[in-house]
Amino acid sequence: MPTIGWLFVAIVLGGIIIGSLIQRYRYRNMKLIYTAFGQENYFKVISKLNSGGVKFKVRIPMQGLGARERPIVDNTQYDIYVKKEVAHRAGDALRK
Repeated sequence: MPTIGWLFVAIVLGGIIIGSLIQRYRYRNMKLIYTAFGQENYFKVISKLNSGGVKFKVRIPMQGLGARERPIVDNTQYDIYVKKEVAHRAGDALRK
């Protein structure tokens, strides 16, 4: 039975490694341009990017933890990424 324990650990570690490689692959041509905390700040940034015509992706780290509980103060982290080629346009849109 001790081999089942090691097999479980190997499967979990393999899953973590594969997940991190997939994440790195997804964002390889993207640049983090802003990290917003809270929905109000997030929507301000997103509206500026939309008005500038900049396409973006949003990643929410620690997304699954505490999703059912709504805190009084929203400190949700939103990482906003754009393609490296349009990072300068995104910067200009955020300065407006």
